[in-house]
Amino acid sequence: MPDSSPAPLHTKAGIACLMVMTAVATVFMTQSIFLEISQAFHMDISKARFAFSGASLCYAAAFFVIGPLADRFDLPRMALMGLGALLAAILFASTAPGFTTFVIAMGLIGFSAALVPASMIPHMTRLAPPDKRGLYVGAVVASGTLGIVFGRVAVGLLTAHLGWRVAFRIVALFLLILSAAGYARLLEPAPKEKRPGYPLWDLYLNAVRLVCRPRPLALLATGFFLFFGFLGMVTFLTYRLTAPPFLFTAGEVGWISLAGLTALIAPFAGSLSQKAGPYRISLPGLGICLVAMQLMGWSQSVPLITLGLLLLFAGAYCCQPLIFLLIGASVPDSALGSASSLYILVCIGGGSLSSMVLGPVWAHWGWTGVTVACSLSLAAAAGVLGTLASREPHHGKDAETVPLPLK
Repeated sequence: MPDSSPAPLHTKAGIACLMVMTAVATVFMTQSIFLEISQAFHMDISKARFAFSGASLCYAAAFFVIGPLADRFDLPRMALMGLGALLAAILFASTAPGFTTFVIAMGLIGFSAALVPASMIPHMTRLAPPDKRGLYVGAVVASGTLGIVFGRVAVGLLTAHLGWRVAFRIVALFLLILSAAGYARLLEPAPKEKRPGYPLWDLYLNAVRLVCRPRPLALLATGFFLFFGFLGMVTFLTYRLTAPPFLFTAGEVGWISLAGLTALIAPFAGSLSQKAGPYRISLPGLGICLVAMQLMGWSQSVPLITLGLLLLFAGAYCCQPLIFLLIGASVPDSALGSASSLYILVCIGGGSLSSMVLGPVWAHWGWTGVTVACSLSLAAAAGVLGTLASREPHHGKDAETVPLPLK
């Protein structure tokens, strides 16, 4: 049975962040080992990206299914169910005899992984005190980004020494340990949160209505364009670094991915936004992303590419928690699960589509074409968010958002 003594908020937040980080890591853990996957299944390396596409598309699509459920059911239990399913899917992937089976397993990994952030992000939003909500939401969002880094770095290094199948099984063992910690500290005997009395079908209709409102729609579009460019650049960076003149190994790609630790800026950006205003932080963050892409795209120097990656993650995660907060402030508290899940859906969906859409761009125009396409996507994100900011009555530190009724 779970521990009957209530866990402090910081303990709950720490476990939630670790759970989200590891779940997200499993979606992105193939990105640094495309070469090893192609060798294991005897195919061209350009096709290995479909392992990531399968995981990330199922991860994104799952949020539309899971989001409304997060507004109805016990959130910690949803997260623990996701960890259990994720563990089984990873073990299945580690035994895959062929690439088709492996892609199916990665799809199951993506769907199962989505249960964790879809439940933990609204859970922390509800638990955090109003004056610290930006800090706690930023921390959970940052943990998702650290998952991208952790997946690329840890699995890349483990694969270089032990092979990718063993690396997957080590990740599964870590998930088992996290599940035990979550069961002990998150499942506490306490009064259940009061859930809305709408029929389940109405919750799905409400999720669709969220998309039809101009303000949430603009914020969702911003997230889509941001992640199309951001994840598109990060995904094809592996191809760039494993090709001449760099010829990096999986371990070396993993090490350079540590630059993504600048995503730790997210909690501070979330906290600062409550004083300066979300637009005054997020718009410069998009500008930093554009500068970073130019450093990564046009430089032949590994230090400059690393600097660009540092700035890209920092800029993207100045924006990400603030857009979460803006969306959360635009909907009733009872729709937080649907709203946050829709936002993750369009973000990861944009990143998933970029891995497929940019394939022909890479084939015809190489890294230059990818850089231009991703830069245009970031410019579109800045344009949409800038337009939204200009139409706000107050978009400085005193800006307030009014929840929109769904029914």
